[in-house]
Amino acid sequence: MKQIVKELSMFIEKDGQRFIKEGKALIQTKRIEKKEGKLIEEEVFYNPAQIINRDLTVLVIDTFQENRQPITILDALSASGLRSVRFAQEIQNVKEIYANDLSLASLALIDENIKLNNVSNVKIYNMDANKLMKEDIKFDVIDLDPYGTVCPFLDSAIHSCDDSLLCITCTDSRVLCGPDTQKCFAQYGTARTKMNCFAENGLRTLLYTISQAAGRLGKAIKPLISFYGEFYLRVFVHVTKDKVQTHKLFSQIGNLFFCQSCQSFHVYPYGQKEDKGYKINKKPIPSKCEVCGSSFKINGPVWIDEINNIEFVKKMLTNLETRHTHFQTFDQIQGKLTGIINQNEVSSNPYSYNMTYLASNLKCTNISKKEIFAGFQSLGFKIAQCYLQVDLYKTNAPNQAIYDIIKTWKKIKYGENYLKSIQENTPAYTILTSETTHTPDFTFKPTFNSAKMFYPNLEGYGPKSKAIQRKIVELEEDQAIKKQKID
Repeated sequence: MKQIVKELSMFIEKDGQRFIKEGKALIQTKRIEKKEGKLIEEEVFYNPAQIINRDLTVLVIDTFQENRQPITILDALSASGLRSVRFAQEIQNVKEIYANDLSLASLALIDENIKLNNVSNVKIYNMDANKLMKEDIKFDVIDLDPYGTVCPFLDSAIHSCDDSLLCITCTDSRVLCGPDTQKCFAQYGTARTKMNCFAENGLRTLLYTISQAAGRLGKAIKPLISFYGEFYLRVFVHVTKDKVQTHKLFSQIGNLFFCQSCQSFHVYPYGQKEDKGYKINKKPIPSKCEVCGSSFKINGPVWIDEINNIEFVKKMLTNLETRHTHFQTFDQIQGKLTGIINQNEVSSNPYSYNMTYLASNLKCTNISKKEIFAGFQSLGFKIAQCYLQVDLYKTNAPNQAIYDIIKTWKKIKYGENYLKSIQENTPAYTILTSETTHTPDFTFKPTFNSAKMFYPNLEGYGPKSKAIQRKIVELEEDQAIKKQKID
């Protein structure tokens, strides 16, 4: 995902110190104090690239709390306390916020930031997050934003949820989306294969893992919104104790039979609904790809149900435009929410198609967005750009029709040379020489939503290293170094 934030007022000077301004909160992430003749610098983790993550979290919780009793929120890994302070200032109907961190440096900064922002409903806790979540406390909202994977915290978090919102970040995108497939299987239980819609697959892998943790405790999940930010994944799920929904899990999990040669796929749920409940799915899967004749790779198990609740997303969009116009990432979130709504109207297909790859697979130049939409819509199919990756598209067209559209486009553009550089007995040759059953009209006048969903990155965008908790500074360097460290 590409993103940018409004840089105005991100940093401000106050009383000779530099503070971070985010949302309605003003915080510091470093403090220096004098101890035993030395200056001790204490710093906690803060990543400005995740502003959109925190803005989105405020919006989701503020939408979730509607029509509920005053809510209790756990900020389980609080660091600077920024999230807790923002929750107190920007979310309606909040009874109490638990700002928890195991680091003593974090506790001191959380306390200072609470006082700095004059919020009264934030309580500070110094506990192991897992132990706190296993206490006899049921939270309405739990926010987990760990450094790396969320897996060590999942069971405890689900234990603490009862009709609750669980907000989860994973920054191990190399494991969930990238080349580290063995570690993905070890931690998340999914055997991933290489594919172009890696963000979508990563989110579905994460949701599968969460659903299994919930199922073991007799609980079910309903994803409200799922988000990808290049180096992190963010999901918001409603956790309930519901036997009916728990049984439904059988049909929400499945495998993806994926062709790495042409990117065609079939989704295969483990269970299917029948009159007397959910039974094992006995539907046959083709032994070979019907488009190019190659063998399928198995990707799974993964979550194959919806990753966004559209009614909830529509409420989020309304709340964004009425109550949260102050967000520094307002435009980006508005574009993403609009994109989610648009793609839902097109197809419930769990996975998307990368049109850039499909064109290159047939050794032709990229097809313009206008021509892509014209080709699909002229045949009566729906299509929308996916909100997760710029080259991905959702469509209700079958695999064969998708390649028929690209084949026809190549034959029009390349004429008699459309087979040039294509070797026989390759998937590309098989596709280009097979019978075309769909004939698109690229002069068709298409319609598509113009909501902007992708923005350039900030300078220095990406994951940050863990914060330095304590650093001793020699006293004789005092004022110059103290000022340098705060700046």
